[in-house]
Amino acid sequence: MHRLDMRLFAHAAAHFAVDFSCFFALWLSAFQQASAPLWILCYNALAFMLQAPLGALLDRINDTRPATILGCGLVAWGVLACAFPLPCVLLLGIGNAFFHAGGAVATLRQCPQDTFAAGTYVAPGALGVALGTLCGKGIVAFSPFSSVLLLLGCICFIWLCEARKNPVFPVQGHPSSEGLGTGAIMLCLISIGVRSFAGFAVKTTEGVVAPILLSACASCLGKFGGGIVAHRVPWRIVGLLGAGIGGLMMTFFSASPAVYAGLFLFNLSMPLTLCAVMAALPGHIGLGFGLTTLALFLGSAPLYALPNGYKAPLPLMLATTLCSAFLLFFALPRKIGQPKQSNLRSIDKPLA
Repeated sequence: MHRLDMRLFAHAAAHFAVDFSCFFALWLSAFQQASAPLWILCYNALAFMLQAPLGALLDRINDTRPATILGCGLVAWGVLACAFPLPCVLLLGIGNAFFHAGGAVATLRQCPQDTFAAGTYVAPGALGVALGTLCGKGIVAFSPFSSVLLLLGCICFIWLCEARKNPVFPVQGHPSSEGLGTGAIMLCLISIGVRSFAGFAVKTTEGVVAPILLSACASCLGKFGGGIVAHRVPWRIVGLLGAGIGGLMMTFFSASPAVYAGLFLFNLSMPLTLCAVMAALPGHIGLGFGLTTLALFLGSAPLYALPNGYKAPLPLMLATTLCSAFLLFFALPRKIGQPKQSNLRSIDKPLA
């Protein structure tokens, strides 16, 4: 296996493990309490808002393994501290932010325009959240020590796959993306926020285990599939049709199994917007990644002020999903060249 592929696989697996462990420990600890909404807000604020400043810092560092390993380690300590809600939430939120920012720079700095790499890195997180929730609620048996062992295995995997200290960066002169202006970047970020609100506000079919797993699978496959489809289909078409048709299905068929097909289509654009923002900020991949997670948090923030179990009315869902689709059409570039392995080479010198 090519070293870049091994690095991507290692961080994708660790992404699953980190998100799984975070939600496993959160449900064991803070989310079962009466003050759960406050703990959810605290965790999400740390996990999503810290990634932009951490990413900007890591953009200046050649080897980001210490950040990703520190993130895994903090999450492991958070799992062990699940009997104490405050330190548990703090450790998990900060550890999650360190891992995601470090992993994004490590895996996507070489190819910020590669939607397949972006989709592969982010997709497993949805499965981790779903399975961690089921285990934390006690629906599936799992122990905190098993979670810690899973994280330690990921730490070893990340360290070993980077044993040779020769990071890989794009060849000088590699075709760059069609430039996005500040306005287009803002449209991308707004569309991410709108998509976040719609995704969190939609209610799926009744049940406990099946809806959680089906929603996670639809989200995971959508993000992964979007990275593949974008290699063949113009990005604007994928964004418009995916968010538009998927949003309509989520709006009008939320009580039927068709909602999962809608979730799949709705998530196709996720790696596209991520790559568009990162490619528009050359040399600042971590910052670009962090800005997208900040937009995710801000988009879902209004839901924290609404009653638990809030279901968005049909007109609001319709407006937000169609708004996201049209924003993507105007924000995404017509086409971005996808880098190939042959266009990457190893260099030994650190970043300037």
